Amino acid sequence: MMSINPKLNTLQKNSLDLNTMSKGIEDGNPTMLSRAITLIESTKNGDKVLANQLLNKLPKSNAKTYRIGITGNPGVGKSSLIEKLGIQYINNGHKVAVIAYDPSSLKSGGSILGDKTRMEKLSQRKEAFIRPSPSSGNLGGVGVNTEKLVFLFEAAGYDRIIIETVGVGQNETLIENFVDCFVLIALPGAGDEIQGIKRGILERTDILAVNKADGDQVNLAKIALGFYKNVLHLFPRDDKWIVPSAAISAQENSGIDDLIELIEKFYRHQLTKGALEHNRKEQLEKNFDKNWKSEILNELANKKTFQTVMKKLKKEVLEGTTTPEEAIVYLKTKVLKN
Repeated sequence: MMSINPKLNTLQKNSLDLNTMSKGIEDGNPTMLSRAITLIESTKNGDKVLANQLLNKLPKSNAKTYRIGITGNPGVGKSSLIEKLGIQYINNGHKVAVIAYDPSSLKSGGSILGDKTRMEKLSQRKEAFIRPSPSSGNLGGVGVNTEKLVFLFEAAGYDRIIIETVGVGQNETLIENFVDCFVLIALPGAGDEIQGIKRGILERTDILAVNKADGDQVNLAKIALGFYKNVLHLFPRDDKWIVPSAAISAQENSGIDDLIELIEKFYRHQLTKGALEHNRKEQLEKNFDKNWKSEILNELANKKTFQTVMKKLKKEVLEGTTTPEEAIVYLKTKVLKN
C-alpha cells in the first residue's frame, strides 16, 4: 500500500549515496523517491547542493510524459476529481504522480490543512505517488520546487503528472510554467462563479469541466457549459485549438473517461503541431530566468555588508529622512556597482 506523504527519517549526509538514490529513483523505488523529495524541499544550503547533484544524475524527461494542471475555486471538487482521473489513468496503463498544493501558514510556512488524508483509494495503488505540499506562500497556486518535483517523478517513470493548485486567483496562471495541459474545473451556477475566475485563467484554459453535474444540478451544469463556451469563444487561440468542455461528476464517477479523452486529444494535438516541445523549452527558459534571479538576490541578501546597508536605509526610510525611491537609487548606484 502506498502511503500519502510517508514519514521518513532525515537523511544523514555522511551516509547519503547519491548514486544509490539515483538508481533507486530510476527503478521507481518509492522510498528513494520520498527521500529525494525531502532533500529537494530542504532549505539548508548543504542539502540544496546535494539536491542539484542528484538532479544532474537523473535522465531528462521526454515527450511520452504529460503534465496536467488542475485548478478551480475552493470546494469545486478538485481532489475528488483527481483521484478518479488518477485511478482511470492507471487502469489505462499509466503511472500517475500527484502534487497537491495546500495553502501555507504565513507564520510557519507549513500547510494549513496539514497532512490531511485525501485521495485514499488512489494512494493504495502501487502505480500512484501522491505528494501533498505546502505552497509556502508562493504566489501562483504552486510551490517553489514544482519544476524539480516534476523532474523527479518523470525520472521515476511516472508518465502522467497531475498538479493541483491552491485555488483560482490572479496569480494562478503561473502554473502554466510547469504543465502541458491546463484544466479549469467549475461548478454549476456559472453566473456567480465566473466572478471568482480571473480573465488570465480563462485565457490560458485548455479544457473546461463542470463538476458535480449530478442529481438536481444536471440541468444547471448544462446551462453552465453553454455559458462557459460563450465566454471561452472570446479568447481565440493561435494554436487553432478550440477549448472543449464537459459535464462531469467525480462523486458518481461519470464523464471521467470523456475528460481523459479530451486531455489526451489535446496531447495528440500538441504533438502533431510540435507545440509540446516548443512550450516546454519556453517553460525552461522562464523558470531558468526566475531561478537565477532568485538565487542571486538571495546570495546578495545574505551578505553582511548588504544587510548593514539595508538596515541603515530602512531606518532612514522609516524616519522620513530618505524616500523609498532614493534608497533604491542608492542601492543601484552605490551598492550593486561595487
